[in-house]
Amino acid sequence: MKKAMVLNLPASEQITRRYMCSYVSPESLMPPLELISCAAIAREWHGAEVILVDAIAERMTLTDVVTKIKNFKPDIIISLTGFECFEEDMDTIRDLKLQCPENIFVLFGHYATHFPEETLRHSKADYVILGEPELVLNDLIKAFDTNQPVSSVYGLAFLQNDSTVIHGEMGRIKDPNELPVPAYDLLPKGKYYEPLLAHPYGMIQTVRGCPYKCNYCVKSYGTKLSQLSTDRVIHEMKQWVNLFGVKSIRFIDDTFTINRQRVIDLCKAIIENRINVEWACLSRTDNLDRELLSWMKKSGCKRIYFGIESGSQRMLDIYKKNVKVEDALSALILCREAGIETAAFFMSGHPQETEKDFEETLSFAKAANLNYASFNPLTPYPGTGLFDEVKDKISFSIYPYKNEWKKNSVYDDFARRKELFYKGFYMRVNFFTKNIPTLLNNSNQIFSMGFGLLRYLWWDKRFVISGLKGARDK
Repeated sequence: MKKAMVLNLPASEQITRRYMCSYVSPESLMPPLELISCAAIAREWHGAEVILVDAIAERMTLTDVVTKIKNFKPDIIISLTGFECFEEDMDTIRDLKLQCPENIFVLFGHYATHFPEETLRHSKADYVILGEPELVLNDLIKAFDTNQPVSSVYGLAFLQNDSTVIHGEMGRIKDPNELPVPAYDLLPKGKYYEPLLAHPYGMIQTVRGCPYKCNYCVKSYGTKLSQLSTDRVIHEMKQWVNLFGVKSIRFIDDTFTINRQRVIDLCKAIIENRINVEWACLSRTDNLDRELLSWMKKSGCKRIYFGIESGSQRMLDIYKKNVKVEDALSALILCREAGIETAAFFMSGHPQETEKDFEETLSFAKAANLNYASFNPLTPYPGTGLFDEVKDKISFSIYPYKNEWKKNSVYDDFARRKELFYKGFYMRVNFFTKNIPTLLNNSNQIFSMGFGLLRYLWWDKRFVISGLKGARDK
């Protein structure tokens, strides 16, 4: 194995892909962390020459990518598949394989893991990695280098004599600190951003997995937690600063604050190492207290994102959130008192949701004095408890890709509620008075997003506050 390419596939729209989600993101773009982690395996453990081709960030076409492949001549090409873009990703890989038949194509991702046979047959890729990719990729490259049969690699799927061979799923990586640092240096400069966070912008995943039982959520590789040490996180933060001069960092963990003492230790280390960047994270409301928020603020925390989902206790119970509405409201108020911005994600579309549930959600969003709020449709994904609960009410096909509620009234109700939510939340004097400093400090972005919101409310119903939806990642 002499050369490897990690490829963020081209697409018809600006897409952010992660193992646990993918979404159209015209107002945000996150770096492909899973891909550069795989790049580090090939480079640091096998001495391969590695390049990243981020066709999304570089706005490359399929033809551009083919040219890159033919010029670089990689032995292996590794890509991550998306969700709503799954069908397009399959077609793209198939076209690439047709034009570059001598190259080995390896895919991974949530859908690829759950539907390996369909992924292999529709994409014509050579291999699918099942689950967490790094150690399986390491074993695959090792098999190539030592001329061992790929059937010896555990956690791999491939076609053999037109039959699908699925050689188990590799167990979770117990200690991610043993993995090499993601190849951040391969990322193009200045291409990644998130609404209302300072630029240049970076991203780190410090914890994989999430133990909570929310039934709608695709988790990053599973429920078991594995986490980076404080020293490792500080090292990666310094890399972002040294390589790109970043002024903001997003911790992209499913639930950053799940280990309270670990977060406090990290905050203290950020201060001691004088890493002067603002940062943001995703949290649950039941993970926070005054002392923790105080340390987070001191170390540069600018914003916390919350998957609130609903202001109705009945709906939270249906979603198995294990959170009380009144406790969630208290935690959000604590954040504002600590001087930390709050952004919350709400969703609608469950068959059991009523108008009363929606009205309670809108009332909650107003009462919480949030800085930002996003209202998104509920989508049940395979591999989640919710999908199993409502699968008789949806039409699902992996290829051609389709994941839709059978009743059209679900979409009519959501469209109406979405308009009511955004008008009710953003068109308030209280919202503007609470956010004057942020509005003044980010006038260019605010103008763009504000114009888009007004466009949606008054004449174009296709608008989505995609930047905030992207921050959710689920």
